[in-house]
Amino acid sequence: MNAVQRFIRSRVLLLTASILIVAMCLSVLVQGQSQAALSRTVDQNSRGLYDVLVQAKAKDNGGLMQPDIATGQGGISFEQLDSIRKLSGTSVAAPISLVSRVTQNLESPRLDATDYLGFNAGLAGTSGDPTATDPSKWPAAESVLNDTPKKYRLTASAVSSDGHSDQTLFKTTAEGSLGKAKLVEEQVDGGKNVRIQGPEGETGIKFPTPAGGSEHNLFNLSVSLPMAPQVTESVVAVDPVSERALLGTAGDFLSPLEKAPPADARNAGAIGRHFESLFTNGISMDELKEGPDFLGVKLKYWAPLMTQYQQAKRDGQLTDDSQAIPLIVRSGTALDLKYSVKIEEIDDSGNVTKDVGTVTRSLDKDYLPFVSKSPFALAWPGSKDLSQLMGDTGSFSQGLYNPATWTTNFAAAPTYKDGETAANGAVDKSATPGDWVTVNRLPDKAANGEAVDQTQREPVDERSYRQNLETGKKLATPLAMVYGTFDAANVKEAAGDVNRLPLGGYDPAPFTLTKDASGKDVNTELKPSLSATGLVSQSAGAITDYYGLAAARGYDANANVIDAVRVRAKVPGSWKQAQPEVEKLANEIRDMGLQATVVAGSAREDASIAVPGYSKDDAGKESPLGTVQQSWVRQDAADAVSGSLTATNLTLLFLTLCGAALLTGASTVSYIRKRRSEAGTLRAMGWTQRKIRSWVLAEFGVGAALLAVVGIVLSLISWSTATAVVSASVLVLYAGAALVAAQQLRHRDVVDQEPQHDERLIAVDSPLTFANRQLSTNKFNTISLAVAVGVFAAAVGGLVALLIDIPRAAGASALSGLAAASIALPSIILGVSGVAVGLLLTMVTGRFELQAKRQYLGTLRAMGWNPDMLGQVRFFENAMVGTVALPLGVVGALGIGLLLAPYAALWAAIAGLVAVLCWIPIATKVVQ
Repeated sequence: MNAVQRFIRSRVLLLTASILIVAMCLSVLVQGQSQAALSRTVDQNSRGLYDVLVQAKAKDNGGLMQPDIATGQGGISFEQLDSIRKLSGTSVAAPISLVSRVTQNLESPRLDATDYLGFNAGLAGTSGDPTATDPSKWPAAESVLNDTPKKYRLTASAVSSDGHSDQTLFKTTAEGSLGKAKLVEEQVDGGKNVRIQGPEGETGIKFPTPAGGSEHNLFNLSVSLPMAPQVTESVVAVDPVSERALLGTAGDFLSPLEKAPPADARNAGAIGRHFESLFTNGISMDELKEGPDFLGVKLKYWAPLMTQYQQAKRDGQLTDDSQAIPLIVRSGTALDLKYSVKIEEIDDSGNVTKDVGTVTRSLDKDYLPFVSKSPFALAWPGSKDLSQLMGDTGSFSQGLYNPATWTTNFAAAPTYKDGETAANGAVDKSATPGDWVTVNRLPDKAANGEAVDQTQREPVDERSYRQNLETGKKLATPLAMVYGTFDAANVKEAAGDVNRLPLGGYDPAPFTLTKDASGKDVNTELKPSLSATGLVSQSAGAITDYYGLAAARGYDANANVIDAVRVRAKVPGSWKQAQPEVEKLANEIRDMGLQATVVAGSAREDASIAVPGYSKDDAGKESPLGTVQQSWVRQDAADAVSGSLTATNLTLLFLTLCGAALLTGASTVSYIRKRRSEAGTLRAMGWTQRKIRSWVLAEFGVGAALLAVVGIVLSLISWSTATAVVSASVLVLYAGAALVAAQQLRHRDVVDQEPQHDERLIAVDSPLTFANRQLSTNKFNTISLAVAVGVFAAAVGGLVALLIDIPRAAGASALSGLAAASIALPSIILGVSGVAVGLLLTMVTGRFELQAKRQYLGTLRAMGWNPDMLGQVRFFENAMVGTVALPLGVVGALGIGLLLAPYAALWAAIAGLVAVLCWIPIATKVVQ
């Protein structure tokens, strides 16, 4: 027979080679699918809204970039911006700058109790709104108050929260009597007059100045409440055209800003007089509701503009240099500020006779910076809003009537110190505390000039983590001109998730408290501070253009005020395809003397930040907050993730196939000893030892040729150098096993009869001693099987270590988690396949002596041994082999773990131990 026929006849060689070939095909296929999934995941999630971030200067962040890119320090000129836009590789260059910090006094809070008097003759002709209810359909009068005044105690309080703890800003009490109003008809010159008057004996309720008193109107009794704390917002400047190009359809909210007047047509006085003239010349009801047209934009929020203009003019704040600043304001707020009023009915002695209830209102999604109307208008329990009987008055309500206070002092980005680096590459940070900022102050004087008692409220100190920057010069009071609104949540969604890049100021980057000061695990999203200088900041309160920035900072000529430019390269495709052109564009920008950071291929990463000195007690002792997390940007995350997980994939493939090849070799070495009798016959026929080895090696050559063909085909299909290297390694291991096996063909005389009266002979008196004798008699096969089991256990340990180590190897970015998840299932399949192939090959090795084992088990059965004793023989034989294999498997698994995945080496050793322990009962079932 030729070598091929002998190879086929030798079923064990054919079986082991077939197992190895199938393992190669399946492993390469699974690894290829895993690599394809990895590449697809990385490509789809590694290119954000822009490719290059341009700044005048930037600190070395170690590859982890914080989200605050609009720092207020500027440094980039408009000439440099124009040069960037003229580069051939630039598609979009969108500048952004932090403009100012703006403080707003909220409209005086009030408590409204329904005290509706019904339709009366005095209302005839007061409303020309066609949406007003017909007088004949007005409901009957109703009130939550009694005809006879009752005495009440009102306790007003305001509480702010950072999401972790609450802080009471003030708690003020006022008492007085309130009752149901009545209509009084009086005779006056020219006819009769109808007025509203409180009941006899009503004293009203008056909180300390600057709060007003209480008054009756057509629908309610209104009690003026203590002033709410000031709210501070930030404003950013963008170029609306390029910003829309950057955001796509998500930036359509900026379209009204494109129609803002040029810089020389923004005089606040001229614009205010223009709106006053509209009312002098007449304006339709529809125009009032939709907003008067101003250069092609319907100014829905014209009423706050008018009232703030008139207030500023009365106070003498406006000058000839005052400019109107067009704004797109944020819808809603993340500031957690609650205003509550507790209402109690009391007797003349001040004792509570009835708890009427507590009403609360928060700054929430309905709040609009610069324009919100009555953010703290609270309703008495049981009250109704009947003002709609007069028609839709919401479109021309006054809103915030005091102009905001703009300052050129504003808060820059926080500064951080680097701490320890975790196993997955994440770097711990520590926030640097700044000064204490005092909030919750009352004004020195009320609107009527009356002095304010400052003792009624305790100021509150908040820790600042943002450095105060002063830029520009003292400016003439600007006038806010609201063109529209934007939703910060929608902007955040447009920025993406895994590949989110900071837009700069108006996209929120929240903080989550993960560990409190005691180290206890928590999960609380933190809220911004009243001063807007704390660690946590919300989306900017408003967005303006660069003419607005010049007006806010008092510039009268171009200055280097651009904080950052977000540049998108004019190249399609994934980050990898775009990388050469992006790098070229970045180098061209660097040649201008600017800092250009390539962010294509970046991903968000949660940074853990320790926050010291967050609060202090009455004695001034400072306490930390704990540890917070915020999404930062990991530069070159795609390269790092792709490289590390590709290496893990290839190592899994190599370990799976080379482990299978080693097991195949062990099986082959053990099996070839069965060919010694044939080698002896050929030797007696005159064959030389060399010819005999060549004769056997020819059979192995057939298997090696099959492996070579399969390896070449797989390498061509996958077109991967790694596949070719792994296939070559498998072939080398198989060939090495063949050479070792051929060396075992030296013929030795077989002793047919055991020596008598040998003291070394082990007496057989139990299944354990019989198993020990059999293994001692066949030492080579025992050692071969033990080595095979040890190699199997070591391979299992290495595979488990690699699988456990995937999340660490992937890194800490969001892309890392996504990419690791994409290869998790293929990697598990690859690892399980390797374990299954190894287990199968150890079973093949164990079956080489199957016929001989069945013979002596049959002899033992004939001698009267029962099935339990025979089962014990099989178990003790495998247990002893496992005992020999155990050190090799555990030490081998530990070594492979230390080499490939040090952080999971202990798990590798445990997996090796478990593999050996599992092999023992499985192998026991093979021989029945």
